[in-house]
Amino acid sequence: MYCVKCGVRLQDGVERCPLCDTPVWNPEPTEEYHNYPDTFPQQHRESGIPGAIALTVVCTIACIVTLTVCFNLYGTLRWGGYVVFALVLFYVIAALPLWFREPKGEVFIPIDHAAAALYVLYICHKTGGHWYLSFALPVILCSCILSTALICLLKYVKHGRVFILGGFLLALGGFTVLVEFFEHLSFGFRMFRWSLYSFAGFGSVGLFFLIAGMIPPLRQGIQKRFFF
Repeated sequence: MYCVKCGVRLQDGVERCPLCDTPVWNPEPTEEYHNYPDTFPQQHRESGIPGAIALTVVCTIACIVTLTVCFNLYGTLRWGGYVVFALVLFYVIAALPLWFREPKGEVFIPIDHAAAALYVLYICHKTGGHWYLSFALPVILCSCILSTALICLLKYVKHGRVFILGGFLLALGGFTVLVEFFEHLSFGFRMFRWSLYSFAGFGSVGLFFLIAGMIPPLRQGIQKRFFF
């Protein structure tokens, strides 16, 4: 170490230059400085309870107003049932998860599908239809299984997400064929009017992801592109 003014060689530990009495400046500080902390603070999801309370109040007022109008005008529920059940479905999907700090998708997706199934059952009952068991319920169950499986795989399987995405797209294409099949059983429509197009689209993209997952450079590029 040398003096910054006169250039004389200094002994370790001195505070001033013995020749020119200049304070010693050490360009290599002994203390370690870190630009970033060693550990990052854990971030917590902000509470959604205020939003849940606001949606509860809005949905409750809307239900009361709807029921009041219907019974005052018609003396019966009439169209108000559709509105009330739609509000209940909206509340289950949008407001119910806000009551929980860490809502689990694998729990709330089946709950949402159950609420949708009840709403569609009410519509089928009010319209006198006979398509619930042969069309609506199977479609909702398949949608619930497919979406819940995707959420669970993405959440609990840390590797192979390119394969998961490819398999999901193939399954989604098959799901559209099932929808048309249930439509054929319930309403007598001709098969393969539109599902083959969607199956070909989803299937080709899904097959691309499956093949890409087997090629390391392409798989790594997709992972960087989609943040897998």
